[in-house]
Amino acid sequence: MRPPTFHRVLSSLAALGLLALAGLSIALAFPATHPWLNTLPANLLLWGLLLGLAALTLQALLKRRWTSALFHGGFALVIVGGAITAGYAETRDIGLVDSPIAPPELCQADIGGETVSLERFAIETYPGSAMPKQYRSRLRFPDGAVREVSVNRPLRRNGFTIYQMSYTRGWDPYGNEVFQTILTVRRDPGARWVFAGYGVLAAATLLAAIRGGRP
Repeated sequence: MRPPTFHRVLSSLAALGLLALAGLSIALAFPATHPWLNTLPANLLLWGLLLGLAALTLQALLKRRWTSALFHGGFALVIVGGAITAGYAETRDIGLVDSPIAPPELCQADIGGETVSLERFAIETYPGSAMPKQYRSRLRFPDGAVREVSVNRPLRRNGFTIYQMSYTRGWDPYGNEVFQTILTVRRDPGARWVFAGYGVLAAATLLAAIRGGRP
């Protein structure tokens, strides 16, 4: 029996690496419940996968196996993005009060170094019903820009994404009803890498379909 060639061994290692990559990518989506991601073994695994994928991508490029190069390169981008997200993504909730007599600190919040103020919170209800159909917050930024965020319509600015999540209601000292809008602020520097990886993988899939499965 002929011993396995270097290429076969490398392909087998690549297959095992991709399986490990899939598991690691799932784990990276839940970093808070996987503290071991910050340990030395996890980092060694991550860098080992990246170096392996980089080597396979380079080998495919040298042999002009464009489909294979795109697949390996796309996987590398996805895992880089997942690692950046696990290490540097930020998510927090803020509450801003819509009341002309509320102290400024209750109507403002710091988002990415900018002091953002709530200009108005509004609720849209279904006709003939008190059930909320949509609710939105108008935010004012230090440069004078006024932007709106509503349910299913997040606001993106300076690398941060602001989501309209919910609201609460209460009463001021004079008995007037006031609302507090609840916003979720998220910054994910790894997202662009992940989406770039998905784009490369989609291109690889399309190229494979065009070439009939040839590398």
